Amino acid sequence: MTIGNSFNTQTINYMDQNKTNTEETLSKIGAVRELSGKDGADLIVSDSLSYQISTLTQNVQNENESIAMNQIADSSVQALSQSTDRLNQLSVASNNAALNSSQRDALSSEFQATVDSMQDIVDTTQYNGMQLLSSSGSLEVSGLDSLSIDNQEGISSFASDLSSLSSTIGSNMNQSSVSISNSLSAVSSLTNSYANISEEPMDTKISDLKTDQIKLDSSILAQTHQTQMLQQRMTTLLV
Repeated sequence: MTIGNSFNTQTINYMDQNKTNTEETLSKIGAVRELSGKDGADLIVSDSLSYQISTLTQNVQNENESIAMNQIADSSVQALSQSTDRLNQLSVASNNAALNSSQRDALSSEFQATVDSMQDIVDTTQYNGMQLLSSSGSLEVSGLDSLSIDNQEGISSFASDLSSLSSTIGSNMNQSSVSISNSLSAVSSLTNSYANISEEPMDTKISDLKTDQIKLDSSILAQTHQTQMLQQRMTTLLV
């Protein structure tokens, strides 16, 4: 009588499956990359998808930065527009023939103080250390130094330039928003494709390997115990 013939078939199959899982995991860990395919084509596709996802993700970050920058610029331009309205009011008021020299001087002083505060806005509007509205900025505001209380046409022209600049800023933010939406949509699609090629992360595989090894050890111990019990039973029967 052969004791091995009475082994539990289910336990043996379980042991064999654990061995197979362990060998496959070790093979993948050795290859470093977690790919369901077996050839270099999958590796190339995986790398390409990963690169595209990384590029699109960076683009989203860049566009978010652009929106933040343009929001700051837009806030300053709106403040400049409100101050320009005040300059126009002062200019209109100064044309009143009934004003005396003291009143005209007061209006002129307020006009110049308003221009100076507007220049401060231009000089201090920054994002990440970069000036946005000065001559070195990406959205230049010019003509402040030529504004005069007795030149309403110049004030009107400056106001028109600010309106045009505000439209440009709004367009920039809209373009960034569309770009972000398109990039996120592409990332979602590429991520699904990547998930179909890539398997679990390496740390997950290593964890699975340890789990499979524990299961395998347990199966071996159980099988050894079962063999010993069978031997004891056979010995008892033969005595």
